[in-house]
Amino acid sequence: MRIVGGKYRGRKLNRVEKKTTRETADMVKESVFNMLGGKINGTILDLFAGSGAYGLEAISRGGLHLYAVDNDKDAIKTIMLNAKLLDETRNVTILHKDYQEFIESLESNMIFDCVFIDPPYDLNVYEEVITHLSGYLNQYAYIICESHKKTLLPKTIGEVIKIKERVYGIKLITIYQKQ
Repeated sequence: MRIVGGKYRGRKLNRVEKKTTRETADMVKESVFNMLGGKINGTILDLFAGSGAYGLEAISRGGLHLYAVDNDKDAIKTIMLNAKLLDETRNVTILHKDYQEFIESLESNMIFDCVFIDPPYDLNVYEEVITHLSGYLNQYAYIICESHKKTLLPKTIGEVIKIKERVYGIKLITIYQKQ
């Protein structure tokens, strides 16, 4: 697993190495960022972060600050290690919390430009999370959901509208944008 674009292109990242953590293939990550236009700006949220690969890719492509959130202690250790490998510890806030605890503890100054939601496939919390995050999104912010291809996600969730959807093997990538 590696960074596929931006200033850290080609740099290898550590994996969590647990069956409970599903790493996103480099090809899928590259496709996701191509769908977003390649460059990312602003503040990033990587919820259910795992190794932090999505969020660190966003930092490599121009993101200013990353909030990486995961409930697994091994994932947190891996994100810390990966942030150190890229010398990005100042631009990365790592939070050891479950998703509900995180969204309930959001502060008014936490406004996101790009959000990655990649929970375990049997945890269908996309609408709940997007609904709660909607007040913490800049206008035109992107929300990228990775789910099982059989998961049905609505066209709109409040002010957030589905703009793209692609299947990669068993994965479904759904991209929303706040209007």
